[in-house]
Amino acid sequence: MDTFLLILQALVVVGAIYMGVKVGGVGLGLWGAVGVLVLVFIFGAPPGSIPSDAIMVIIAVITAASAMQAAGGIDYLVFLAEKVIRARPKLVNYLAPLITFAFCAGAGTGNIIFPLLPVIYEVAYERGIRPERPLSTSVAVSGFALAASPVAAAMAAFVGLTGNQPDALSLGEILLITFPAVLLGTIVAAVIQSRVGHDLKNDPEYQRRLAAGLIHPPAAETGEVKGADVPVTAKRAAGVFFAGVFVVVLLGAFDELLPSYEVDGETVTLSLTTLLIMVMLAVALAVMYVGKVKPGAVLDAPLTKSGLTAIIALLGIAWLANTFITGNEETVIGGLTDIAKEAPWFLAIGLFLVAAATTSQSAAVNTMIPLGISLGIATPTLAAYLPAMGGVMTLPANGSQLAAVEIDQTGSTKIGKYVLNHSFILPTLVMAIVSVPTALLISRLFLE
Repeated sequence: MDTFLLILQALVVVGAIYMGVKVGGVGLGLWGAVGVLVLVFIFGAPPGSIPSDAIMVIIAVITAASAMQAAGGIDYLVFLAEKVIRARPKLVNYLAPLITFAFCAGAGTGNIIFPLLPVIYEVAYERGIRPERPLSTSVAVSGFALAASPVAAAMAAFVGLTGNQPDALSLGEILLITFPAVLLGTIVAAVIQSRVGHDLKNDPEYQRRLAAGLIHPPAAETGEVKGADVPVTAKRAAGVFFAGVFVVVLLGAFDELLPSYEVDGETVTLSLTTLLIMVMLAVALAVMYVGKVKPGAVLDAPLTKSGLTAIIALLGIAWLANTFITGNEETVIGGLTDIAKEAPWFLAIGLFLVAAATTSQSAAVNTMIPLGISLGIATPTLAAYLPAMGGVMTLPANGSQLAAVEIDQTGSTKIGKYVLNHSFILPTLVMAIVSVPTALLISRLFLE
């Protein structure tokens, strides 16, 4: 009976996502909320947690990015980026994921990708490149990069869980295992994804939108060079924006620079999520001043609409996924635990699946690594499993996924009608298949 109810609830989740994708836009989040209602009132499941941190991050980053867009800063950034890749325009397919990897690993949070998404889209589109290729790879990378970050919450959890083991590794040794593995996965995923889908000029959905006047031709086709004569205020706005991003990366890399407080007798350091929200809201205000942007212009910027759509979609879908897991935690997580006891190598797959189900790297680490320790798996091997927490990108319930879909006005980046056939699934699977075995090979050096 429990299995039958679990299947019914899973069908509710899949059905809500399917209907949401069919409606599109905010419909994805609204159908997700309907799914929550069904699970709570029909099946008696306790409501899952609302992804409030992710929503607040999107609000802060989109506000700053919209202010920069209103000041002309994005046009200027596109112009600068295009100067770098003019000789080989397709380089954006590789540069964007690599830059994302560096930013996310340095900041310790995948949320840092939000200000990069509109720049990646604009650079690709203005050169006539299918935006799905660099966008989908970059979003997937943001989920895996935390396995190579010295400041990620999931990494801190892993160090804390394994720190008392006889074969415990230092943070530097863990990074020697995970960093090159995730970097290689990034490169391989970028190479494969650069060949996915029709070229933009041959894409039916893009041509439909172009013919309907829903999108303008890229500057590369019209002869326009965006950003060549942008005002100095636009340059200053872009400078202030990325100075704010640099501050987040710097403080995230050196947590001793962050303020600490006494809470209930314990010392608590300012979280990276709170830091990102504070800095980006302050950046938004600074951009408005240096870019001479009126408050109303920020709300009218195209990115504001995309951000609001992403927030509603994230609220509904992530809430739905969390409600399903909360109501069936013993069955879902317990089942993975039983399998891992019989086949320890399955722990990596379990880590991937828990990350996918909970959309949280930290939850995956805190759930599966203690199991690995209890099974006597060596710490270097457990460290090699860490890239598997990039499974957070398996389901289309992540804020960066939804934001990328909304930002891509060509329609090439999609959620898909069948839950798993979205633009981000291939680079996610490629990165997992490449990075975990590579990390295992490197980990053998610590076992010999």
